[in-house]
Amino acid sequence: MSDLTIIGGADGPTAIYVATRPVDWLILGAVLLVVIGGAVTLVKRWKRRK
Repeated sequence: MSDLTIIGGADGPTAIYVATRPVDWLILGAVLLVVIGGAVTLVKRWKRRK
């Protein structure tokens, strides 16, 4: 179990570091925009059919 604890401890700071990189935030923002845009488009199409 000690190996898992070490990996978990090493992963925590790495995950935080990766999440705070501006490039990752840009990618995350772009993905969110695409998802939200797609959802809005689907809702509009669905309302048009009704």
